[in-house]
Amino acid sequence: MANVKLRNVTKRFGSVVAVNNVSLDIPHGKVTAVLGPSGCGKTTLLLMLAGIYKPTEGEILFDQLQVNGIPPQLRNVGLVFQSYALYPHMTAFDNIAFPLRLQKTPKEEIKRRVEEMAEIVQIGDLLQRRPGQLSGGQQQRVALCRALVKNPDLLLLDEPLSNLDARLRIETRAEIKRIQQELGITTILVTHDQVEAVTMADQVAVLKAGVLQQYGTPAELWHRPANLFVASFIGDPPMNLLRAQLVFQDGRSFFQCGTSLRLPVPFDLAQELQQKGRQELVVGIRPEHLSLSRERSKLGFRGKVFLVELLGRDKLVDFRFGSQALRVLVPATLPVERGEVFWIEPQPGQLHLFDPATQQRLELEESRLKAWSGHAPA
Repeated sequence: MANVKLRNVTKRFGSVVAVNNVSLDIPHGKVTAVLGPSGCGKTTLLLMLAGIYKPTEGEILFDQLQVNGIPPQLRNVGLVFQSYALYPHMTAFDNIAFPLRLQKTPKEEIKRRVEEMAEIVQIGDLLQRRPGQLSGGQQQRVALCRALVKNPDLLLLDEPLSNLDARLRIETRAEIKRIQQELGITTILVTHDQVEAVTMADQVAVLKAGVLQQYGTPAELWHRPANLFVASFIGDPPMNLLRAQLVFQDGRSFFQCGTSLRLPVPFDLAQELQQKGRQELVVGIRPEHLSLSRERSKLGFRGKVFLVELLGRDKLVDFRFGSQALRVLVPATLPVERGEVFWIEPQPGQLHLFDPATQQRLELEESRLKAWSGHAPA
């Protein structure tokens, strides 16, 4: 299979539109993540690719062949469910061999392929155990092995790590990535976990209420989020999003965020925004792109610490400016106490601007955004 294409795919259940006019080109041999909150349509999209659901409108193409009416058993697709869906009365060997037996594969061939795949996913010594005798991570590998043993053209993973604890989730996502790269199989991962998506996938499709918000590499989604939803969904801790008013005063320009926060803006950029009628905006900046200092900063602004959260190697420092909250990520070794006053300084070129009405990213001259520095607050 060269690749998978979705062309204007829509799925309705009565009056409910679960997937709305989605188009994607999914490259061969790569991992593509479909990311979004619960109820956004990502599993519905996966089940249409598997053939369990048929699109209401649009086309699904496997290597230029339209597969809308082709049943699941003829699509050569491997599917790993969130619940693993293992047969409890069967051994791991029999669970893995089950799809091959349905295809009436010879016994010797079944044995060879099951043992070969079990070695790849490193469960060769567990084949005679039943699911109840296996840990969650081991069951997950059996389910993955069962999906891979029939050499599918497409591997579909539906929230495969959600039942694992945090430590095992990290180990298992690395293992799945290793297996995928070793086999070179086209893989589509459905998840609500943005960390899982950006660490495992080559491409990420972000869905909201069945509508595709952005499709690109993890770096593209991180550095140039297309809208407020993507900006808030990609990143942990999430991006600070501040409603702002463009103000000119005494020959200077700044964003007034709430009643007591002013962000300095280069004058030429402020003029460009004014010419485009952009008096009201949403300013976005990630917590890791802000720094703290006890010394006066020409490029920063003052704030009083409202709350400090220890996150292991980092601290999340919460400032409040009227109704606006601003969070800064700093090393855990930095001494910070509630009520202390710091100068907060944005890193140059790391601010994002959005239209509050359309919620879309504002496309401005990159050189001006990157040069967003050297301006003291008004």
